[in-house]
Amino acid sequence: MPEQPAYLIIFFYAFQVFFSFIANYIKFDIWVVDARIGINQKDKNQCVCNIVILYKKQTVRRHVRGRAVGLQYSKVFIVSIISLSNVSFSYDASNVILDGVSITFNDSEHVAIVGDNGAGKTTILNLLAGDIMPDNGRVVRNASVYMMRQINASDAKSGGERQSSELARAFASNAAVLLLDEPTNNLDYDARQRFFNKLASYPFGVVIVSHDRELLQQVDKIIEIRQGKIRIWGGNYDFWVAGRRAEQENIYSKYAATQKEIDRLGATMSVAQNTRQHHEAKQRKEITNTWRSRIAANALKGKSQETEAKRRAIIQKKLTAQMDLRQELSGQMQDDKIKIPLPSKPFYGKELIHISGLDFGYDASCVLNNVNMLVCGGQRVRITGKNGAGKSTLLKVICGVLTPRAGTVQTFGKIAYLDQNLMLLDKNKSIVDNIADIAGLSPHDAHVIAANFGFRGDSSNKRVGILSGGELLKATLAAILGGANQPDLLILDEPTNNLEIKSIAILEDALNQYRGAILLVSHDEMFARNIKIDHTVQI
Repeated sequence: MPEQPAYLIIFFYAFQVFFSFIANYIKFDIWVVDARIGINQKDKNQCVCNIVILYKKQTVRRHVRGRAVGLQYSKVFIVSIISLSNVSFSYDASNVILDGVSITFNDSEHVAIVGDNGAGKTTILNLLAGDIMPDNGRVVRNASVYMMRQINASDAKSGGERQSSELARAFASNAAVLLLDEPTNNLDYDARQRFFNKLASYPFGVVIVSHDRELLQQVDKIIEIRQGKIRIWGGNYDFWVAGRRAEQENIYSKYAATQKEIDRLGATMSVAQNTRQHHEAKQRKEITNTWRSRIAANALKGKSQETEAKRRAIIQKKLTAQMDLRQELSGQMQDDKIKIPLPSKPFYGKELIHISGLDFGYDASCVLNNVNMLVCGGQRVRITGKNGAGKSTLLKVICGVLTPRAGTVQTFGKIAYLDQNLMLLDKNKSIVDNIADIAGLSPHDAHVIAANFGFRGDSSNKRVGILSGGELLKATLAAILGGANQPDLLILDEPTNNLEIKSIAILEDALNQYRGAILLVSHDEMFARNIKIDHTVQI
């Protein structure tokens, strides 16, 4: 190990002595403060330090530059940290991801980072891991770090096995700070429970990027990224949701009060205008009917006009300020609600799916064996099973994408299939064109539906290929559920896998408005509860 610079050794030893003296002076004589010198493993010339607080006294021998020094501490609690200090980062000049962000992560807290897709969640993990460098600001690392990257796998079984293997490797690292990117993706129920138990018992720091609300319930702190800035919420998912809800209610209240004040000021301005006109008419009459000279009358008229002009200017200034405030509050109001119309006909109330003795396999392997299932109108059914059990395969057989080896699959009514990659829409067409094509509507009616799902004005003409994840979800729902001729059965395959939390809430709201039947494959327990699943099929 390279030798430390002498001035650093002297500085931190003096730091120790000084705080030990202060602790004794204020009578907390069982505590001292220590500072430890170390070497950054990525840059052997860069010294780093851990500020260590609160040790019980006991004489211990340490070596400083070859000389044994007696220090007093025993039970050591070293606070290792990683921090971003005024960090800015962008992938190009037009796309600022982080703007002057400062945050510290230590080796004792379990923290989650949330935000919309593309907000910069994974970017923060990459900065903390040292994989990318900030455009401005500093990243300070004096803690061991292990990063587990997000795993995207087309095959659920292999994806789940890889995910579990990577998580085991991460926990075995005993790093002071684990960085986990979407750690519950691809995990079945049993694997998720093992992960939750391991996370709860991990004694060091963890920084998690996840949209998994069950996982977010288990963290100490939530960091929200929005428009390049961060906000820290000192609690778990429920705390964050309650805080955001209270914040939105406050914004709506302020907006209503601002609108009321704008109406009042507008009325006052109107009264002032009418008063001015009345005074002018009265002055003209006095000049005509009295002996008052025209010069004196004009002087009074000019003074009155000047007073009225000042008053109107004050009112206009207040009115402009209130209108600016209304515009600012309007930008902060989150209106993500979508409106699903009533269907043009009753939903199919009898059997929608009847499967009897179904067998299916790939080559020599058997994936599904003697599957029997019945789904009727209005039911909300969830298919469960371990990774690789054939859940997604069964959905593809039902939709006619795959042909069974044996058995029968009968379907009735109108069925729509929504896969986890949202591949239904034509990426080269606009939102409104996709809605018109899929729902069989006129351009005018397609524009109305697009507006009901949040695409108003020119936004409905956006090309699908450039939409964000949340926008793509809303556009797909608009095409499937926006018209009056809605499907009798909606089949969903891991619909929350690639969605941020806001989009999951939008999807839940849409499915709770929809009155048809649902057939779901999902590992998201909270999602299944929120859309009121009432039947479960285990395969």
